Order: sequence, then structure tokens, then C-alpha cells
Amino acid sequence: MMTSGRGASTLALAAVPPLVASGLVLTIAAVDSRLWLIQLSAIALAALLASLGHQVLRLSRGATAAPAIVLLTLAGVAAPLVRAGPGPHRWAAIGPLSLYLAPVLLPSFFAGFARCAARCGRMNSIAFAAAVGVALLLATQPDASQVLALLAGMAIVCVRYRLDPLRSGVTLAAIGLIAAWAFSRPDPLEPVPYVEGVFALTLAHSLAAGLAAVAGAVALIVGLALWSSPAARWLSAVAAYYAVLFACSVAGLTPAPLIGYGAGPVLGFGLMVAVHRFDVSPFSSSLATAARAPGRPSRRPAP
Repeated sequence: MMTSGRGASTLALAAVPPLVASGLVLTIAAVDSRLWLIQLSAIALAALLASLGHQVLRLSRGATAAPAIVLLTLAGVAAPLVRAGPGPHRWAAIGPLSLYLAPVLLPSFFAGFARCAARCGRMNSIAFAAAVGVALLLATQPDASQVLALLAGMAIVCVRYRLDPLRSGVTLAAIGLIAAWAFSRPDPLEPVPYVEGVFALTLAHSLAAGLAAVAGAVALIVGLALWSSPAARWLSAVAAYYAVLFACSVAGLTPAPLIGYGAGPVLGFGLMVAVHRFDVSPFSSSLATAARAPGRPSRRPAP
């Protein structure tokens, strides 16, 4: 296994092709300097998260890191719902800016869920209940694409970690029903060419630009899938999550992650790299081993 630092650096390279494609999209769309500043600031902050975020996780002493990620995701996707006014309610106000929180939190949620659900006892039940809760909150916003992407990622986690079949089946069925309800709800937002319509925008500009955008998306998905190791199988769930969002963006339903304008997905990728850097570290692994009760087998299968 690679060291955590080298692993995080290599994983971060998966974001380079889509971010290059993002620059192409913003150039074609001729967005103003304010949007460029926000996007570049998000990339810089994501790099900082990826570099230093795992140190914050280490302060939690490992054992509470996964539950904290799960509960933070629940609180985060609930936060936009407290805003008054007509929906959709997907953004949280941060000063003069509005941040799309679901793509910030959900990539790391798969890591926290996998760690919690692979344990025995109360934490296992909390993890599955939290997944359904996140789906319900997203559907209430409404954000049907994120619910569908969550369903895809959850299915991968349940299979790759060989989680309890009954709990997995009930949870996935519940999220599936919630997704159907979410798609039945009206969504008044019109797609923006440089946010939800990046593939149509680039293909309309030129075949080369369109292929560059598609290549950026494929590189992100394949990079995450290839980097999904026995120590971080949840990365394949993130790959499935992004794949669904790209598919939904083709229909103009949701922003294309990391391609085009949008700080949320960029920050979410940086946070995910930080979680991965912590998750595969010897520090985290030793704590997970020490936390198992003597004579009590772990639900997590051997790699």
C-alpha cells in the first residue's frame, strides 16, 4: 500500500482533467471575472482541504471520525431547508455567496457510511438510518439527481463491503422509493449552459471541445474506480455517484461535477481526498484494529 501522502497526491490527479475541461467551459461561455474568481478560489480551498484536512480528522482520534462524517452530512443537507421562500432549497448562504452543500458532503459520506456500517451494534443501525435520512432530506429540497446518485453509491458500498443483505436491501429499496418521489416533484430551475449544460455547450462549440469535456468526465470516473483499493473500496461508490450526476447533467437536471462553474463539487472533491488520506493511513488502520473487541470478528471482510 502506498503511503497516505502519496496516495492522496495520486488520487488528486483524477480531478485535473475535469478541472481543465471546466476552464474550457468557462472560456467558451465567456463568464465574467467574478465567476472565474469564485471558481479559482474554490480550487485553491479544495487543495488546502486535501493537504491539511486529514490532520483535522486525526484530532478526532479516529474512532469518531466516521460517525462525525455521517452526522455532518445529515446536518449539512438539512441546512438549506431552513431558508424561507420558494424552493428548491439546495444552497446554504455563506456571506454573500450560496454554496451547494450536497456535492460538498456526499462523496465523503460514502467513506463514513462504509466505516460505520461495517461495524457491529448501534453504529451499524445509525449508518443505515442516516443514509435513508440523507435521501429524504435531499428529496425534500428537492434534488432528485443527488438522491439517485446516492442510491447508486450506496449500492456499490453495500456490495463491495458485503454488508448485511437484509439491512442493505431494505435501505436501498427505501432510497429507491424516495428517488421516485423526488423525480415526481416539480423542479422549476432551468439549466444553465456552463453549469448543467456543459456537454451540450462544448459540443455546440466544436467536436474537439465536446470530446474534451467527455474525456474529463470519463477520466474522473475511471481514476476513482482504479484507485479503489481494499483499503478504500468506497472510492468506487464515489465513481458511481459522479457517473450518475454526469448522466443527469446531460438531461439538464443537475450540475456536471467538477466541469463548468460550481464551487460545491470542487470543495467536495478536496474534502474527499482529505478523508481518503486519513482513511488509508497507518494511524487510522491501527485504531480500527484496536477498536475490535477480542474474540469478536469484524463484519468487514479481509481484503
